[in-house]
Amino acid sequence: MSRTINYLTTIGRISFSYYRTALPKICLINVRPLCMPSSFHESFIKYSVGRENANAHNTMVNDPMYSDTIVNPYDCKDWPSVTDEEFNKLITQNYQSKSVDEICEDFFKISIFVSGKQFSFLDQLFDPIREQLISVASQLSDDQLLKCLKLLSLWNVKIAKDPVYFKFWSALDKQCIERFRKWSLNKTLLYMDHWYMARMARMSNFVWMAVRKLARKPSRLTPKQLVQMMFYANTSRKFTQSLPMFDIEHELNSYFDDFTIKELGIIALGFFKTQTPIRNLELIDKIYSAVLSNFNNINSIELAAFLKIFRYCTKPKNYVSMLKLMDSLVDKVDQVNILCCVHIALLGTNLLIKHDELLNKISQRMVNEISETRIKDLERLVLVLSMLNHNPQTKPCIFDAVVNELRNTKRKEEFECFPRSYVYTLSYLALNKIYPYDCISKSLTSEALHKCFGKTLNRFTISRDILSLNNGLLIECPDYTGPFLPVKLNESCNNHGAWHIPTTTESNKMSHSDKFISKLYRELSCMFIDESFLHVCYPLPHHSKPDMLFCIDPSGKPIDLPESIKSRTAFHEFSKPPNIGKWFAIVPLVRNSVLFNSSEPTGQTLCKIRQLKKIGYEPIMFSHKEFSNDINVHNQIREKLKSYGVDV
Repeated sequence: MSRTINYLTTIGRISFSYYRTALPKICLINVRPLCMPSSFHESFIKYSVGRENANAHNTMVNDPMYSDTIVNPYDCKDWPSVTDEEFNKLITQNYQSKSVDEICEDFFKISIFVSGKQFSFLDQLFDPIREQLISVASQLSDDQLLKCLKLLSLWNVKIAKDPVYFKFWSALDKQCIERFRKWSLNKTLLYMDHWYMARMARMSNFVWMAVRKLARKPSRLTPKQLVQMMFYANTSRKFTQSLPMFDIEHELNSYFDDFTIKELGIIALGFFKTQTPIRNLELIDKIYSAVLSNFNNINSIELAAFLKIFRYCTKPKNYVSMLKLMDSLVDKVDQVNILCCVHIALLGTNLLIKHDELLNKISQRMVNEISETRIKDLERLVLVLSMLNHNPQTKPCIFDAVVNELRNTKRKEEFECFPRSYVYTLSYLALNKIYPYDCISKSLTSEALHKCFGKTLNRFTISRDILSLNNGLLIECPDYTGPFLPVKLNESCNNHGAWHIPTTTESNKMSHSDKFISKLYRELSCMFIDESFLHVCYPLPHHSKPDMLFCIDPSGKPIDLPESIKSRTAFHEFSKPPNIGKWFAIVPLVRNSVLFNSSEPTGQTLCKIRQLKKIGYEPIMFSHKEFSNDINVHNQIREKLKSYGVDV
């Protein structure tokens, strides 16, 4: 499954009205803003991109063992109140004549005053003190530097890369970089947390360099420091290939019993967000056991973090553990939020494990709450159901309900923000032969495609999913009169997806799938005697694996293929082949073509079979499982071909 599900990244400020009444004014340091159109459904706001991080950070804030290295956002007892008169006096002073201590103290008071108000850090009235702080940054003591970082979170700043703000925070970042090699581990972690609280952990070079320093020698970290290091790896989204991940996993495994279930959630999130797989299968199984043992003490956010890393890292050897978790998750579906339900549904997709009861329950809940479910989450669910070839038989039908939501005019602004989710949902519905023409007509216009894939549309920007939707229309919908991909672009995309013919490659680095296809081709070539009877190509180039075409006469004997077939690798016109006999397509079923521990084809495979029949080929499927070492492969293939009337 190749999905890159992007999250909303625009940073802004939300209203402080609730916090002004419910919390002390100076505690606004805790607010992590998100900007969204006011007309969005309230449910969209629930899925703030900072919610996972906030939950993880609160876990550490509430644990006294982290008190020396974590910022408590409510610990502001000694902060003074600042009157309007004091503020007006502060912003009109000549700071060039002041000492570093005086400048820091005045910046402290100004920051307290503006907290929660509509002042912007970029306002010109703050230029004098801002510029002076930059000029004296190298003279700040470590404590003063820390205090400036703490004050950043009080200010209203929407764009971190604004030149004025960038100049200021990068000066502080530079000082952290120059000093942190002399700091203790705890002091380094404390400064990193201040950057996180300032909503700048991902931008700060210091945080990235500090994560790298801590990760290089994980054996010197305590269990708490390991957890905190994984948290900042998550927020900075950076782990490099040069880091000793084996050593990090070893330390996590050796300290495993010292971690709480919530800390394990932070660790899992760190691995997932940095796209770093856990390769230690023992560690994965331990996390499975911990989750199952603490099932009732895990909230939706934490459970989603575990589900992400399980989907990302589970290998066939962990199959039993995943099934146990799936069985337990059935009763959890009604207790967690919709987003967590989506991650439950996605759990088995990498290994193609289908759990019918779990998918049925998730689908029914999402049908019941479909008006409050994001288009991105509907897209993911339809992907799962299509991939695993499952119809949950919901009432009303989940697929009909999704189509109705695609037609819902109240979601117009959501579709504008997530155009790819809209068109990808249509492509997954098409796998099930569901083609809502009115929705597709809107999504394949030039304007819509440019919104999804940018100004330049070419074979590198158009994904296989869109090609699949377009070609599916050409094959299965002769009455469709709406727009298609431009012809030249469609042909270019077809060629791009059909470049790999594994039968012409001999390499020790061939994948398992390539080796199987190559072996099948060699066996068939021996049987057919003449290679001119068999052609390996992409009659359906929107599917990722090639097929082998041949034709037989009325007596069942293979016949020479016409040049119009043999000269093509990727087919662009999906018309029926020449009427010279009965046409067949050998379809190799590689590992990703069938469900795990099953002979049941995936949704993509069934779509391919259906479309091959539509364009005039009788599919003959050969699974990699049929080619075990203890059978006579030659006889196995011959017998299957014979059952289709082929005499070789």
